[in-house]
Amino acid sequence: MSRYRPWRPLLAAALLLASSGAWAASVLPTTYPGNFTSCDDLPGVGSWQGLGYSTGSAPINGQSYTLGVPGQSIVFNYTPPSQMQYIGFDATMPMDYVVVKGGNAYNVFHYASGVANDTNLYSPDNGSGQPAGVSHVTFCFTPRPTGAKTADASWKRYTDWSIDKTATPNQIVMLDGDSHQVDYTVTASALTRQLYRVSGTITVRDPFGFGWNASSVVDTMQFGNAPNQFSLQWTAQGGDTDTLDCSKPAPNADKVILNCSYAFDLSSLSFPFLTSASGGVNAAGITATRSGQSYTFSASAPFSISADPNESYGDSFAVDDSMLPDSVDHSFALGSGPYVWTYPRPNPLTCNADQGNSTNTATGTWSTGANTNAGASDSATVQVACRTVSVSKTAQTRYDRDYAWTPDKHVVVSPADAKVTGMQGCLADPIATGDYAGNYLCDDVDVTLNAGGSYETVYRLAATRTTEAESDFGVSGDIQVSWPADVSPVFSPSAPSDTLSFDDGGSQSVVPTCDAQTATSLHCSYSAALSGKLGGTNQATIQRVQQCYDAQGNASACGFKRYSSNQAVVAFGDPAVETDRCVALTDLFNGTAGLNLGAGFGWTVQPLLCGSFAQFVTGDVDPDPGIVRSLDVAAAWLPPADTGPGLSCEFMVPNVLTLNSDNGASKSDEAVLSVRVPELCASGGCTYTLGYWKTHSKYGPAPYDATWAKIGEDTLFFGSGQTWYHVFWTPPKGGNAYYILAHQYMAARLNVEAGATAPAQVASAIAQAGAWFAGRSSAAPKGPARETAIALAGTLGAYNEGATGPGHCSTSPATLAKAGQ
Repeated sequence: MSRYRPWRPLLAAALLLASSGAWAASVLPTTYPGNFTSCDDLPGVGSWQGLGYSTGSAPINGQSYTLGVPGQSIVFNYTPPSQMQYIGFDATMPMDYVVVKGGNAYNVFHYASGVANDTNLYSPDNGSGQPAGVSHVTFCFTPRPTGAKTADASWKRYTDWSIDKTATPNQIVMLDGDSHQVDYTVTASALTRQLYRVSGTITVRDPFGFGWNASSVVDTMQFGNAPNQFSLQWTAQGGDTDTLDCSKPAPNADKVILNCSYAFDLSSLSFPFLTSASGGVNAAGITATRSGQSYTFSASAPFSISADPNESYGDSFAVDDSMLPDSVDHSFALGSGPYVWTYPRPNPLTCNADQGNSTNTATGTWSTGANTNAGASDSATVQVACRTVSVSKTAQTRYDRDYAWTPDKHVVVSPADAKVTGMQGCLADPIATGDYAGNYLCDDVDVTLNAGGSYETVYRLAATRTTEAESDFGVSGDIQVSWPADVSPVFSPSAPSDTLSFDDGGSQSVVPTCDAQTATSLHCSYSAALSGKLGGTNQATIQRVQQCYDAQGNASACGFKRYSSNQAVVAFGDPAVETDRCVALTDLFNGTAGLNLGAGFGWTVQPLLCGSFAQFVTGDVDPDPGIVRSLDVAAAWLPPADTGPGLSCEFMVPNVLTLNSDNGASKSDEAVLSVRVPELCASGGCTYTLGYWKTHSKYGPAPYDATWAKIGEDTLFFGSGQTWYHVFWTPPKGGNAYYILAHQYMAARLNVEAGATAPAQVASAIAQAGAWFAGRSSAAPKGPARETAIALAGTLGAYNEGATGPGHCSTSPATLAKAGQ
């Protein structure tokens, strides 16, 4: 059948309907001429893929027609019922096409998305210009899924309690031994909340078994008294976004393709409007798919909320305080506020037993369900700060002291030179430690020198301080009583007591003198004369009135508390007045006129000496590098009148150590060197050790001996490749006999050049040694050559050290110390 759609008749019909007020169909029809009996005859559609039925005759108003399966139907109604030109329908399944036949033509109403109802459908106009009466109706539809849901509402009331505990006072400051009462207050607060639940099921069916699959569900709930909407969802893909519990059942007789359950749980704390809500509507939006086709539809259900809760919990609150003996100490009933309970502490807080934080807890319990309970607790802490009274005292002793001083002057002498005088005037024991260990301290020394020789004098300067007398003993000090500014002690009596206790068992009471008491302290002082240098302790004690406070801070006296100071030690240290505590120490070297020709000088050893003192001095004693004040003694100082045969060839070098005290007194001690130069009065002279010669060259470190000029320090020593000076300072490593013999040979040569006579065996040894060195390197000799060198070194060493020949020249310990460097 061809489709007949002339536009002019349609426009005329539309205008006619609009003017009559009957135009109300949701879509405009398409008019075709002829008859229409089957959905397969739909113009331009071809073979219809859905279902369709015809009423066969004009529908009866209110007549229900089956859609092919139980429960699925369509009902037709005329508007108004008194005529048969305008008809509407109400179906359980959306219709895609509704065809209304009348006269010799029919109108096709096409619902692209499908509708379940519409009104004022009509047939084409007849010759009267009005729609022809309906002869029959054909309806065509694609079977779609359907949805159904339930919605049940209930609510519960829960009362939750909170608790707050406070203490009065909560901060207490008092002195040790005092006490303070405390009042506690428990305040409870009730918070009532209503929990609402709307739950139910969503059922999706494919009633015709047409192959639909549910793909998503969105369930939305709205209460009637608020715009808030709450939703849950499900998608066939699943995942974290699903908030509905849905499942797809296996094929079943009821054609159910999806079952869902849902529950909305809401609290009035989050949504206050719920407390006055009486009900609402729950609607599910459902989407299904089939062969690329998608269809969305809805299912809804109303719900109502009862005036009374289904369950109610937390109507009472039982309180238990950890400080009180009973298990339940107080109860609050909902609605009987204010919820306040005040009570005293069973026992007052005391210092120092309760110092710090004193905490007790109030715990309340209430029901949260048929068999469950909850609890809330709060603690009140009273901070107890315990103060104390501190008593401290000092004890300062005093006395006067007079000192006595003794100067002491010695010359440091080598053991060999000390034996020359038979140790006369020398201390019996040698020096134990230091640079001059092993040497001796002597008052007067005999020194033997050659004509060009010198002696590096070493003096030991000492002064000893001792106590001569002590007097005027006494003790004094302060007593300091103190406390923090946040307490106010009351003392009875108002001043402390004070007692001196001596080591010998005796005691002495002292009455202190006190200043006016301030906000934080009491200061007292004392002074007492003592019969002697008595040691012991001094302690002060003060008594305070204890206080007991009620919760409001009112105090009453309740006993006494004693505080003692430290035991100040009565010990005598340094005196207050010292006579002759310090002295000036000076020294006069070679300063007696007529005894010698050497230059004498005086110098300050210590400008202010305040304790016993000892010091070794030698060489240049002046700190100014431009001034030389040397303690060395030279043979050249011998007065010419004392030289020659039969004369003494001797002179004296005195040295005086002097101390001057602050009362004008002075003391001194003298040490004298007697210097002999026998070479100038008789033949023979004396010999020096190799240590003397190696240190008295022009390179030092000792004063230059002009004898070196006769040979020359820089003269090459045979075939060694070294000068005499370098050979002297080359140690004989590994016992190298070359250097052992070289050192003794050079010393013997210099002694002879200095004027010392050499016995025949020594002269022979010098000659043999010279022959031994000729043509020889400094390499260590071996075998007979080494034996010869050692033997010759022994002969020459005995000569140099004075064991043979004219005798030993005096050698200063300073020279010996330098030679060993």
